[in-house]
Amino acid sequence: MSTDDRVQSVRNAWTNALRAEVLRVGRRIPEVARVVTVGMWIATYADADGSNAFPGRDTLATLAGCSQETVTRAVRVLMGVGVLARKRRPNASAMYQLLMPLGGGLDWQTHIHHMTETRQRVARRKEKEKAAEAVTRTASPDAVRTASAHGVPDSVRVGGSTPASDTPDSVRGRPRNASGDAVRTASASGVYQYIPTSGRDPLPDHTLAGLSPQPPKRAGEAVKNESSTREKQAAKPRDAALAAVQAREALARCAECDITLPYGDSGVCQGCTEYLATQSGQRTT
Repeated sequence: MSTDDRVQSVRNAWTNALRAEVLRVGRRIPEVARVVTVGMWIATYADADGSNAFPGRDTLATLAGCSQETVTRAVRVLMGVGVLARKRRPNASAMYQLLMPLGGGLDWQTHIHHMTETRQRVARRKEKEKAAEAVTRTASPDAVRTASAHGVPDSVRVGGSTPASDTPDSVRGRPRNASGDAVRTASASGVYQYIPTSGRDPLPDHTLAGLSPQPPKRAGEAVKNESSTREKQAAKPRDAALAAVQAREALARCAECDITLPYGDSGVCQGCTEYLATQSGQRTT
């Protein structure tokens, strides 16, 4: 037996420890295997002491067969459980340092959400929640209330489901049977037949005045038209004045010039009288 014991490097010890973690929780949390795969490719670039590992993110994505976003998420999980440290460098890829895990096991459950909570999964979960909420709000077909045949009132404007009666009435909305002579038949019950209220108060809280009695008409008496009677009464004064004018005597005319003389005069008009007087004066001189 050799006294020179071989010492295991940090890189190999780190690889064996993460392999044991995948075997321990890989069945319960499948995402741990994907995270450790990215870590194993990082370890291939590290020195024996676990330092100087600086592969690019695109290189790790090609080696692990995943996207660069998945590489970033896997690095976050490894840093969260405490087995990887990252140091950013300006204008260069980040520098990684392998850290040996301490304790009996790593707390993957606390930090695995960096790997599982992707934007696609969050969007899908929200869509499922909205779909479930829409299904919950949608009423069941059994919850629709079916209208009863006897539950529709008779006075519905569009008509009800009750069959039409043989005797139509005056309620709007009820079915009506047209008569052959196009004459409206009054309702047999007479519930909605009211006395005409023109010129009187139709409010139901007042006592309605009855119809005033009218004198009986004689047989064969013609019905008089009030409008024609009023026109005849209004025309009487005009007819009387015209008759008085027509009854006067005709106006006399002048014997000399034959012009009409004023009412009551006769003989010669005033002009002819003056003319005759002038002529007689000249003859005298």
